Amino acid sequence: MTVASSHIARRARSLIALALLFLLAIVHQGFAADVAALRGKHIVFVEPYGPGSVTNVPLALMRDEIARKSGATVDIVSVGGKAGGSAVDYVLSPPPAIAEDAIVFAVLDIVSRSLAESAAGRPKLLQSLQPVATLSGALSSALIVADKSELRSIDDLLARARTKPLKIVGLGRRAAFGIELAMLEKATGLALDETIVGTRAEILAALASGEADAGFLVTLTLLPSAEAPPPVRPILTFGAARNPGLPEVPTFRESLGKSKTGTAIASAIAVFAPLRTPPPVVAAMAALLREIAAEPAVKAAAAARNYPLAVAPAATVSEEMARVARMIRQHRAYLDR
Repeated sequence: MTVASSHIARRARSLIALALLFLLAIVHQGFAADVAALRGKHIVFVEPYGPGSVTNVPLALMRDEIARKSGATVDIVSVGGKAGGSAVDYVLSPPPAIAEDAIVFAVLDIVSRSLAESAAGRPKLLQSLQPVATLSGALSSALIVADKSELRSIDDLLARARTKPLKIVGLGRRAAFGIELAMLEKATGLALDETIVGTRAEILAALASGEADAGFLVTLTLLPSAEAPPPVRPILTFGAARNPGLPEVPTFRESLGKSKTGTAIASAIAVFAPLRTPPPVVAAMAALLREIAAEPAVKAAAAARNYPLAVAPAATVSEEMARVARMIRQHRAYLDR
């Protein structure tokens, strides 16, 4: 090969490499979320349960990437309130501290919010908000007792119920864990005495003091890898299958379920936007969340916290809400006690 031909060959290879890089850039741009509707904006995510909760963790995992990719300022506001009621009100009527041009989203637990709305008889959710995407896969809860309790299993709990009334601590029949309480009563035939509190800390305090025999918490917070696992012990979970992090803990279906239907309950966390939110903004946020959740670093961070991060489209949120509505109808007699 002559010097000239060798030079031509090198030049050709260089041009081919540049062309490939150009094509890759075009492909990447085609798959990247179109964030023009979010660029330079102030985005506020409002969630009800606070740092470390099932509604806060996915936001904390993705906030920096949302800000970096969109060029927006991103804030997370925890407002408290049972079943996300305050979060919905906050999003629909933001306080003066939130700029008028801010883009505000609500991040809610679908089961808890659906229970609250079924009790109020005046649903706000889909009359005022539109689903954007899910942020989680199935999140189940567990029936728990104090770590030092003599109760080691559901059989122990039922044996105690034959000698004295059982006291269960929870957030109310039309709030988080309401369906689990109804399932327990329906399967055992017991009418359980519920102590209603407002927070996770109060659930733990009631168990520690002996004021309550058992209660409920989200299974995710009980795993050995969880940050500061509480001093409680799960005796069964309400998921469709045993939790891999708690393989020795049976499911409700294994322990008490007499059929394959209505013996498991899990919720998903979802993002909602006010109906007045422009469609390009909703589409941009849904696409951005989906893109970020697929990033290896974000997936690894979620796995380290055992959080089932999963972004699915708005249609999935509607399907989940319909499923929960069926569960509520199925257990209405117990929820109305």
